[in-house]
Amino acid sequence: MNTVSSDVNHVRKSNGFTLIELMVVVVVAIIGILASIALPAYQVYVQRSEVTEALSMAAALRENVTEYYAENLEFPENNGAAGLPASNFLIGNRITGVSVELGAIHVSIGNKASKPLQGKTLTFRPAIVTGSPTSPIAWLCGYDGPVKGMEAVGQNKTDLNKEFLPSACRG
Repeated sequence: MNTVSSDVNHVRKSNGFTLIELMVVVVVAIIGILASIALPAYQVYVQRSEVTEALSMAAALRENVTEYYAENLEFPENNGAAGLPASNFLIGNRITGVSVELGAIHVSIGNKASKPLQGKTLTFRPAIVTGSPTSPIAWLCGYDGPVKGMEAVGQNKTDLNKEFLPSACRG
């Protein structure tokens, strides 16, 4: 009888979770919540960085359009007038072409770009001082508008979501 009572004393009845088990569950839940917030934000960050190739490509081509305007006091109608290759020869890892239309530069995004950016366009428009054609021009990116006393030239074909654009291009 002594052996039976000692076996009963060694058997413990579990009444719930230990503190360590509860802490592990809480930590796993917190990590899950943080991951669900961080992953979408990181994807937007990556897509925003992909748009920078369009910014650099346009920066190089703006010089041609600016020089044409300085010499002719009007904007080039197309790539050829601006002294640039045809659109299908202005490509990059994330750029499928760049076209100049009446001074505005339209960068088409594609190739290795993320799916939400595929087939989208980012436009850079020159802005001139109203009534002073010999004043230097400024450039507007995407949805950005001209300041008072200036007017934008060319059509804005930007169709990218604003979240993918740098703040200067959001308008």
